[in-house]
Amino acid sequence: MADSLPQTEEAGGRSQRLPLIDAVRGALLLAMASYHFSWDLANVRLVDWGVTIDPLWRAYAAAIAGSFLLLSGVSFRLAEHRGLDPVRYGLRLLRLALAAAAVSIATYFVFPDAWVFFGILHMMLLASLLAPLLVRLPNVLLVLLAAAALLLPQVWRSPVFNGLGWGFLGLAETPPVANDLVPLFPWIAPYIVGLVAGGPLAHLDGKPRWSLPQGTHWLAWLGRHSLAFYLLHQPLLYGLAVGLAMLIPVNPAAQRASFVADCRMEYERYGATTDMSKRFCDCVATSVDDTGIWERRDSDLGFEPLLATAVQACQTPPGTLTDPVAPDDEN
Repeated sequence: MADSLPQTEEAGGRSQRLPLIDAVRGALLLAMASYHFSWDLANVRLVDWGVTIDPLWRAYAAAIAGSFLLLSGVSFRLAEHRGLDPVRYGLRLLRLALAAAAVSIATYFVFPDAWVFFGILHMMLLASLLAPLLVRLPNVLLVLLAAAALLLPQVWRSPVFNGLGWGFLGLAETPPVANDLVPLFPWIAPYIVGLVAGGPLAHLDGKPRWSLPQGTHWLAWLGRHSLAFYLLHQPLLYGLAVGLAMLIPVNPAAQRASFVADCRMEYERYGATTDMSKRFCDCVATSVDDTGIWERRDSDLGFEPLLATAVQACQTPPGTLTDPVAPDDEN
């Protein structure tokens, strides 16, 4: 969400920031907020948008995260070109570390079974720690490293890396459950691309800055305060979603769709294909359609045996995968 380093100032006090980069970051913050609020609405089962499983929603989230990391790489290259200030660099790392820790702690209490142990801020912190080494490499080698980072988790994973301890690598055969997981592989790739792309921008120092279109300076202001925006927006949006859920009547279709989405995401973690997860979770949902389960948002222990029976009957193929549905979490 934030620059790798704060931008420096010239001797006369004039900021060396490129306003266009700040404005792009501000626009990305709004895109991120739109995705998070959509996720929030789906999580409290107000909408049936399939935010966690729909390929378009996933691509939207990936594009936002990748763009933030790319801009972070660009920002580090610009700061390094002007002369890396160890104090500013250290303070930036400290702020990122504290913010990442705050996210982990808060999500552990709200979502203990899917807390954010390595999200976008954690990834930015790790990338910022690696950046002083990466930035010294030639661009050709950086491009090759970025390509390798993208390909590695697609061609090789190992059960050795299963579990939270190695989850930050992104090489687990069964990825750990987390509401936001942005591991080193493949996500270091856009950051490295940003380091390469920042080279030409660094040579704009001393030349006229790109002017912003009329009426967009507020986006640049937002981009300059990206870390604060990131830390504050989700608690506010999630609280709003929870409040709306208390006021708006239950939508059975949204309840059912949310259950199926959660079921499919969990089932696929155990190696099921997309088709397998769709058949299995649709089967479970259909089996309990006439029980009144979709008329409630709150958990009801009376529904647990119904779901357990449906899971047992619909397991496909039988005995090959561990039960992916936790009935007490899916009512």
